[in-house]
Amino acid sequence: MENKPSKLKSALNYGAMFGLAILVINLLIYVLEMYDSTLMTIVSSVVGIGGLVYGIKKYRDEVCGGTISYGSALGYGVMIALFASIIVAVGNYAYWGFVDDGFLQFKLEEQENEFYESGLPDDQIEMSMNMTAKFLTPGMASIFGIIGQVIFGFILSLIAAAFLKKDPDSFDQT
Repeated sequence: MENKPSKLKSALNYGAMFGLAILVINLLIYVLEMYDSTLMTIVSSVVGIGGLVYGIKKYRDEVCGGTISYGSALGYGVMIALFASIIVAVGNYAYWGFVDDGFLQFKLEEQENEFYESGLPDDQIEMSMNMTAKFLTPGMASIFGIIGQVIFGFILSLIAAAFLKKDPDSFDQT
């Protein structure tokens, strides 16, 4: 009898692999200060999407015997996204909090420029920037990162599950 990994452990493994890959890409972005790089955004997105689809497909083929329901594929994809987002958030928190908060400062400056360009009065800009600074801390940015990545993972899983679901053949009598 073959020892199959549990759904949770399997999702954790794929989430860890792809979370670490995305974290490495993020660290390259931060170290090279390529905050607005479209190429790096595309690379990070492709790795995330590819990781999610790959994880669901491998789970379907290797653990579930080649069949998986839509709901099971969706749930599995969300679990991968959750575990990957936690790893990315912890890595980002450590980097922003203890090494370099340049990315957060960049985002603050970018927001301030947007406020000025929108024509807000100086007192409103100052008040808005104080509020924005409270939310652009390493902890808050990491929490919002987890939430955003899980939502993005859910949407991707909705789509991926539609393509990867494979119901058992109703004529098989196994």
